[in-house]
Amino acid sequence: MKQASYKRILVAVDFSENSAKAVSKAKEMSQKCHAELQLIHFVEIPVYPVLEDVAVMGMPGLWDESVSQGLIESSNKRLSELAKSFDINDYETLNGIASVDIVDYADRKQCDLIVMGAHGLKGLQHLIGSTTNSVINHAKCDVLAVRL
Repeated sequence: MKQASYKRILVAVDFSENSAKAVSKAKEMSQKCHAELQLIHFVEIPVYPVLEDVAVMGMPGLWDESVSQGLIESSNKRLSELAKSFDINDYETLNGIASVDIVDYADRKQCDLIVMGAHGLKGLQHLIGSTTNSVINHAKCDVLAVRL
């Protein structure tokens, strides 16, 4: 059987030990396939509709844009360090819902492989699902889930 040859590989990173292993695997694959390699991290900004109601009643809301911007900047610094440690130049930190936006991002960038770390979920977490499981079930391209 002929091995698939990928042109654009996207690695979704959550800064866990599993995602570092996923980056390593993707780097190895990209070198074999001579593929472009990009790291992506999504910061999920909390939404508290109840706090908006509190703000309407004259009390200040508890979430503001500077906190969101701080989370994105902090995550981008971590992603930059991870990318540098693997000698990867293409990386991006965005805000969004990882389980949905990774798939959309891969479609927009015409990626033909998404690589992610897999967390061996158990119990309630397994029933609810995971980001990796969601991406596997919704991506139009191949998905590689790397386990420790």
